[in-house]
This record gives sequence, C-alpha cells and structure tokens, in this order.
Amino acid sequence: MKKLVLGLMAVLLMVGIACADELAIGDMLKKIPAMKQGIAYSFYDNDICYLSTIEVLKFKGVSLEAGYDSKDKAVAVLSYELLNLKKMGVEIPILDLISFQPGIFAGWGSINTQELDRSEFDWGISATILSVHF
Repeated sequence: MKKLVLGLMAVLLMVGIACADELAIGDMLKKIPAMKQGIAYSFYDNDICYLSTIEVLKFKGVSLEAGYDSKDKAVAVLSYELLNLKKMGVEIPILDLISFQPGIFAGWGSINTQELDRSEFDWGISATILSVHF
C-alpha cells in the first residue's frame, strides 16, 4: 500500500511540474498536406481510373505526389499546376478547391490485401482536379 501511495504522489508531483504549450489545432491542420483528387488514363489497361494523392514535394509549380488509384495500386504522380482558382482570387467556397494539374503517373502492385499476387506496373496521363485542405 505504501508503494502505491508513494507512486501516486510521485505522479502527482510530475504532473504539477510538467508544463504544456497551448494546443492550436488550426495551426496543426494547416501543416497537413492537401488531399488531391483526380483522374488518370492508363496506357497499360486503356482504362480510366480515379486517383487520390497527397503532395510530397513541390518545386516551381511542379509537384511530386504519392497515393493510390481506384485499382488498388500505389501510384506516384508528377504534375504541373496550370490553373488554381483560389490563387486567382475566387472565394466561392466550393470553387476555390478546384485546380487543374495535368501530369504523368506510374503505379505498381496492389495495396488490396486480398490480391497480393497481383503485382503489375501501370502508367499513363493524369489530371488533378480537386485539392482539399482540412
């Protein structure tokens, strides 16, 4: 019993000493990269698929994005921003999410756990249409 009381007192003393900074959730959410939604045309399958990516690296308008497509493949996209309505001054809540970034994508494998044996390369052209920030 003495050990329990001493342990509880030690924890309470540490809690009293510990200082925490203010938690600003808005600042933390601004640091999360935007979720980008787009479409892609696969030259391998001759089919259209849906892309969902996040921006990993950006340099002078050229973006490197990583994510997945609707065929459960991990993809990398290299794109260039041609149009961004938010940067053009549009302040309508839905329309300021629209951006147009044509690019090239490459995908590999299957992220679906039911189809681990399906590992195939895929590539084609893509267009990012929406950029959603939290």
